[in-house]
Amino acid sequence: MTVREGDGVLTSALTAAIRRWQPTVGMQPTGVLDTSDVVVTQAAVRVGEVLVQPGDEAAAELMTVTSTTKSVTVPVEALDIGSIKRQQRVTVVLPDRSEAKGRVSGISSVIRGGQDSADQPGRSKINVTVSLDDPEVVKNLDSAPVEAHFEAESRKDVLAVPVGALLALREGGYALRRTGGDLVPAETGMFAEGLVEISGKGVTDGMRVETTA
Repeated sequence: MTVREGDGVLTSALTAAIRRWQPTVGMQPTGVLDTSDVVVTQAAVRVGEVLVQPGDEAAAELMTVTSTTKSVTVPVEALDIGSIKRQQRVTVVLPDRSEAKGRVSGISSVIRGGQDSADQPGRSKINVTVSLDDPEVVKNLDSAPVEAHFEAESRKDVLAVPVGALLALREGGYALRRTGGDLVPAETGMFAEGLVEISGKGVTDGMRVETTA
């Protein structure tokens, strides 16, 4: 007999393994399983939540499962969800203040009502799932509070100066004051964390400029 991928084959060794396993879950060691006795998944899973207790009716969902690969769930206010996209870069700050890089891997379609307090109801939120580039960094964590910083926009290989170095010109636009006194016109780009992207004729890498203290 030729066994192909996807074929179901019941061998004597598998039957013996079923007999050994059945008593560990309170079943008679018959070596026979009914379709309602087990759940077969395509890969290893982790039990996320047990939804019933022994003695409950078996008509409801028994449990929820998740992937064994750890991820981060971030509740985001529904009004802000439009600024978040799948595959967007994210920096996750772990409890020890170390940082882990990741990407947005999923955005829930379920909006949850906020419950901040009785006097000030919380805003509606949507769960965003972040997959880490290196899941090993959280191998010792099962659940922990973290911070997530979503990268809205980025620039590479640009020149930047502190925002305080910009001088507004009377005729409009901005300039930089070189150390020594002369002004250099500058075009501005992205602003982030107290810095501003600059370009323009006369703006060069390593140029020393004056800025506010």
